[in-house]
Amino acid sequence: MRQEEQEFLKQLGQKFRYYRGLRSLTQEQLGEQACVCHKYLGEIERGNKNIGILVIFRLARALHISVADLVNYPEDQDDSHQKYMRTVFKLLKDQDYEDLKRILQILKCYLRKDG
Repeated sequence: MRQEEQEFLKQLGQKFRYYRGLRSLTQEQLGEQACVCHKYLGEIERGNKNIGILVIFRLARALHISVADLVNYPEDQDDSHQKYMRTVFKLLKDQDYEDLKRILQILKCYLRKDG
């Protein structure tokens, strides 16, 4: 495997770890949700496995993100940013669909963004 390919796998693994951390999931919990062995997930997060697109898809789906998020997330976020994102996810994860829609409307107004 070429160096740039190994670096890509390492970065991809770091992204899985980042999003798993935002959702406060253990490797075991994420592995169970995505039907991926937690030991295999550990190897992925360390960049030691060349994983297939279907495993990437299952992990992304279990993390409630798109495959594109794994390619395009900001890599320079500091620990305090991650802490705030985890807190936001914890507050939102148990809300029902209608409450989430209202929260999204409030955020859009507050941030003045369309979408």
